Amino acid sequence: MNYGFGLMLIPAAKVLGILVVILGIYLFLEEQMDVTLKNRAVGRSGGSHKIRIIQSITGASLEDQLIESLLMISSSLKAGRNLDQAFELVAISTPPPICNEFRTLVQERRLGISMVEALGNLSRRVPSQDLRLAVNATIFQQETGGNIEDLYRQIVATVAERKKIMGKVIAGTAHARLSGYMIGAIPLILAAVITLIHPTYIGTMIKNPQGSLVIFASILATVLGLIFISRMTSGILPDPEEMMASTNDPRSKERKWRLLRPFLRILADINQRFSGGLLDRYREDLRFLLGAAGNPGDFTADEFLSIKEISAVIFVCIMVIFFNPIQHGFYGLLLLVILLPIGFHLPRIYLAHLIRKRQTNIEYELPYTIDLLSLAIEAGLDLVGGMQKIVEKSKTTDIVVEFQMFLADIKVGKSLEESLTEMAERVQVLSFFSFVSSLIQAQRLGAEIGPTLRAQAEQMRYQRMILAEEKVNQLPVKLLIPLVFFIFPSIFVWLIGPSLFAVMQGFGKTFPTIH
Repeated sequence: MNYGFGLMLIPAAKVLGILVVILGIYLFLEEQMDVTLKNRAVGRSGGSHKIRIIQSITGASLEDQLIESLLMISSSLKAGRNLDQAFELVAISTPPPICNEFRTLVQERRLGISMVEALGNLSRRVPSQDLRLAVNATIFQQETGGNIEDLYRQIVATVAERKKIMGKVIAGTAHARLSGYMIGAIPLILAAVITLIHPTYIGTMIKNPQGSLVIFASILATVLGLIFISRMTSGILPDPEEMMASTNDPRSKERKWRLLRPFLRILADINQRFSGGLLDRYREDLRFLLGAAGNPGDFTADEFLSIKEISAVIFVCIMVIFFNPIQHGFYGLLLLVILLPIGFHLPRIYLAHLIRKRQTNIEYELPYTIDLLSLAIEAGLDLVGGMQKIVEKSKTTDIVVEFQMFLADIKVGKSLEESLTEMAERVQVLSFFSFVSSLIQAQRLGAEIGPTLRAQAEQMRYQRMILAEEKVNQLPVKLLIPLVFFIFPSIFVWLIGPSLFAVMQGFGKTFPTIH
């Protein structure tokens, strides 16, 4: 009896063990999905592996606690406390991990470290763009003066608006991203399953030269579809500050093109020998495009023209090596003639992509930058001095690079209005034109710039929210393009392709005389 009861327990124990394993896998995937979705926001704003560890253990990240901490500081300042007392309240009253960072800040202040230095250390310890925004604004106020209570009320509003936009974009793209990746991976998963279950099924196509070409095209289409889906779902958000600073670093630009630079200079010297009305106008267009793209390699117009020439030659050579269109006679030569200007135009397409990405970054940074500029102007600095202070205290993001170029133009003797107009012409963003226009009008009329800039920043945040919602709503429709043209044909290839080739071979054997 007991023996039979023991035999009954064995299947029950197996079922229980399977349920425990499934539950463990479910809990792990649930945590990883939650951390991944939150870390997408943190990563875009400068998150790190340490934040991921804290978040995966406690369920909360420093980013989640930041708004409440800033509100606590703002309330303390309204109650009449100074900044040190407000930071100490956050260090005592908040849970980890944010309390640990503010405790370190309070300890540094007690050891005699200045407020500016202690805040700078906090910004370097915690790779959070929103926290860095608050720290920079506080440092700004400490050095220029101004109402600290109004400043923190403004900081809370700015950070809350940024998080609101980021959360809306991430929530809106999560469904499109997940469904796109899952459907995009179906061809590869289907190919693996079919190969495991019936290895000879796909072998019918592999043995046929045309079938092998179709399989290669199917895999290539799947990869391209996944790339398109990734770019569509991740291209809405701007680049993090660290990425922009690295991209705009002159040493980084030099390292990327160090090997190719001598050859480009040789070709550029050759190109300089040719001049003319149309060619000079084309060089001027290239200079404008390079400036609008931030000049990723510090190229001259002739050097970038050399890159376009190299691209055309490489593109045609690839076609000749892999497809040999010359063997098709006149039509093959015609194809090469068509492909030559396409290859020549490819670097310009890449430049246009950089321009669009840079415009997105500048449009996203502009309201916060306007807030800082209005703070500096209300503290007593003029427009040039306020921009100089922003450049000194900020990383070399795209909008800071534009301010650097503006200050360089002022130093060489250009007028304020001319320098502002050229900066707006380089950026080519409507909201930036509005920003520059208000500055020019204020300079002409002698009006107060600070209140005007504050109102303009508020309006820009509202417009940016509308733009984010519009892009999110367009995602499902845009995702149909890679799914219909890349993913679905690949699925059909793996499902019915081998059967079609088998049928074709069968008809060929049954009717050998039919061609």
